[in-house]
Amino acid sequence: MKGTLYGFCRLLLEGVHLRRTLNPGWMAAAFVDYFGVSCRPTMEELSLLLRRAGFGHVTGRHLESMKGIHYSAPGGGHHIHYRKDLWAGARDCTVLHEVYEIVHEALFDLYGSSYSTRKICDDGDRFAAAVLMQPGVFMAMARASGLDVLTLQRMYRCSYASVAMRLAEVVRHPPLMVVLYESTERGDPAGWTGPPSLRATVVKRTRGMGTPDSPALSGETGDVPRWGRPPSPRSLADVAMRRGGTQYVNQDGHAVVARPVLWKGRLAKVVVIAVPERESSILDLQVMSARAPGLSRRRSAAGGW
Repeated sequence: MKGTLYGFCRLLLEGVHLRRTLNPGWMAAAFVDYFGVSCRPTMEELSLLLRRAGFGHVTGRHLESMKGIHYSAPGGGHHIHYRKDLWAGARDCTVLHEVYEIVHEALFDLYGSSYSTRKICDDGDRFAAAVLMQPGVFMAMARASGLDVLTLQRMYRCSYASVAMRLAEVVRHPPLMVVLYESTERGDPAGWTGPPSLRATVVKRTRGMGTPDSPALSGETGDVPRWGRPPSPRSLADVAMRRGGTQYVNQDGHAVVARPVLWKGRLAKVVVIAVPERESSILDLQVMSARAPGLSRRRSAAGGW
């Protein structure tokens, strides 16, 4: 049973309450250790591991309305399918999401409880992110990059949203706030019309950050970023969205950097990182690596944005 799905589930249940076992970060660490998963596993590695461990066979399929699916196979194990047209990062996350659901189901079968789907989608995404962005190496890379979500996204081949959330989960010093604004448009940017329209899809703060009151974050309305809302007028994210180029300010108690992300020449996202002003040096590498003609440090005579 060693090195198998049910061996892993038995290990998880030894002296541990099921609620803790289902914590996606805790389970991901156990999964990586038990199966000897590499620092950034490839799809080839994952497919081989999952087949040998009895999770099932991984294949790409034409799926219309979902990224992935799994179902029981007649001879045991599961068929795990991901949508064939997914880019590599989304594909890897999707397969690991299905792995979390399979473990979830197996644990409840062993535990003798009824199967529950509460929070399973969010937890599956967090599990996948934790396996692909393991805390030790991810922490080192995050600090070495200057908390640069754009660099980490390219390095780990995960979505911007996954990287942003993982940054808030892993980094404990310095305190930080990460905000990801994403376009409300869908599909190929060639078909996008009108001016950019962005909404916050990730808004996370770590302990010690408090409620930032910097105008660079709150703009002229004074409202801190909130999920589902556009950038506040005259906030740094708003300036990055309207004028382009990386924007940076270090004042009013906080250092804040806002970086636009283009997709096929169209504005697709804006990433905002804020740290206490006393910790501003950690952003230096990110700001310097992004320095280009579009980079600016603007401050009005009144100190507003």
